[in-house]
Amino acid sequence: LAARPMANVPASIQSSVLAVLREVREAGVGKITRTTLFKLVYLLDCLHAETHQGQIASGAGWYFHSFGPFAVDLADGIDVLAGRGMVQSASGEFGDKEFSLYWLGEYPLGPALSEIGLSGGAASRFSTMVRKYSKDLSKLLDHVYFDTLPMKGATPGKRIDFSALAEQATFQAHRHAHVTGQAKHFRLMELSDRLTKKFSAGV
Repeated sequence: LAARPMANVPASIQSSVLAVLREVREAGVGKITRTTLFKLVYLLDCLHAETHQGQIASGAGWYFHSFGPFAVDLADGIDVLAGRGMVQSASGEFGDKEFSLYWLGEYPLGPALSEIGLSGGAASRFSTMVRKYSKDLSKLLDHVYFDTLPMKGATPGKRIDFSALAEQATFQAHRHAHVTGQAKHFRLMELSDRLTKKFSAGV
């Protein structure tokens, strides 16, 4: 099927696709399939939603397609970016199936993950995902379908809701900071008490 004409790619979709492909290149992965690119943009959106009140980086209209998360505007955007040469692409056949590969050339460089709103921790997690899943589609699909919160509550044919990620991140951050902060506080008090006693004994 021919791609529907799309005069302008939304800036959020363009920056997200380029940021993913930049991370893929920096990880030394090389070319990735169209399916892998789609799922990595989805994972990028999940991480972004955790710290942006459920708002995703790409702004794509994700819905639960028969094979998981899919967005028509993202598909069109990728085709336009490839057609303009901003994203490098190649097509081929394997058996009776056609496939497309995507990668980033020398220009444009693509934005860094921090430039599209990912925190240092989230960017590190995404880099790990890229290295872990880019060349293992089976593991990538399993992670997307079974390990991401938006897919757990998704209904086939309906839009995917990322808002639950904001609530999960808030709960985890609060719980983690409380336990760790308290433990450190008591540890410092203990060390201070021991130093005081040693100093008193020496005097």
